[in-house]
Amino acid sequence: MDKNMTVLVAEDILSARETVIHILRALGFSRFLEAENGAVALEHVRRATPGLIISDWNMPKMNGMSLLQTVRSMEGARHVPFIFLTSKYETQDIALASEGGASAYLVKPVTIKALSEALEAVFGSTFEWDFELLKTEVKTLCASGKCDQADDLLRRFESLHPDNYPRIRLERVHLLMGIAEFEAAEKEACAILSSNPLFTKAWETLVMLQSRMGKLDQALGAAERAISISPNNAGNHVLRGTIQLRREDLHEARKSFMTALNVDRKNDQIKQDIWNAYLDLDMVDEVQRDFGAYIFSSLTCDTLNNMAVAYRRKGELARAVEIYRTALSKEPDNPKILYNAAVAYVNRKQFAKAKELLARALGNDPGFEKARVLYEQVNKAHTREAD
Repeated sequence: MDKNMTVLVAEDILSARETVIHILRALGFSRFLEAENGAVALEHVRRATPGLIISDWNMPKMNGMSLLQTVRSMEGARHVPFIFLTSKYETQDIALASEGGASAYLVKPVTIKALSEALEAVFGSTFEWDFELLKTEVKTLCASGKCDQADDLLRRFESLHPDNYPRIRLERVHLLMGIAEFEAAEKEACAILSSNPLFTKAWETLVMLQSRMGKLDQALGAAERAISISPNNAGNHVLRGTIQLRREDLHEARKSFMTALNVDRKNDQIKQDIWNAYLDLDMVDEVQRDFGAYIFSSLTCDTLNNMAVAYRRKGELARAVEIYRTALSKEPDNPKILYNAAVAYVNRKQFAKAKELLARALGNDPGFEKARVLYEQVNKAHTREAD
């Protein structure tokens, strides 16, 4: 264990954060980064990958679970050991953290003995590192059409790590889904759950798989099971609500989404997911009606862009332009938003405004070819209009 590594400590309560750092100093560590919430911690990770992350579960703006999920999806940081340090102790939360790739889970108040033992266990194991390398290799092989080789790698890795077979086998489910072998993927997921019925990640995957297969009743049942195992996972409530939307049960969908917001009201990603669940079904008016007052002000530019595109498809160009203006007030130099807003103005035959936005887009991204082509078209149309 390299005690010269940088340790990132994410904890919203200053005294608790200082306690963790004090214990780490006593154990011989000397380099620290501090974060008062998951969002600040994530900025630290993006700037320079730490050697270890110790994070509280409940934090404003982004909680520890969302931080873990984001870190595990990042190319350069997905292998970083991640220890949860929290007052939570329910079985479903421990399972959720483990399935998400947490390296260890400590309950407050932490002691020097408990943290020392956790560090020895974490840095004495190479499974997480090897598993991340394996997933990268599987992804590369599948992208090259060598899915049989990827499957063989997964099977051999499982034989080396039988204690972690549910997580490894779930990667095979994802592989099968990626090549549209949905029946085989469903069979594999059900086999995992037969041997480990409390594996919530497998239930969540089964929800998405059966939804894609059009088996909405079965998907809803799987979502209910995931919620019964891990009721504090807001994402599972969003999954259930999404299925209910597809079944056109708007009342029950709204209840599920409201539960998700109540479970994790500080998590902005949950708000984006709810909004996008409606937008994916072109239910833009419905989401405005049901959740505009709760969510709209926290929407990201990407979600606002999706919303404006939905209005464009409906032919409501004035509404689309209004949404683009909101997005640009948040990110005035975003080339994608500038381009899409210009498209809306072109559709309204407001060529001068479209030309202005496209020029800004190209100023921020000179290689934006679609913007350049549209700019030339708009410039010609604007010239003809002037003549």
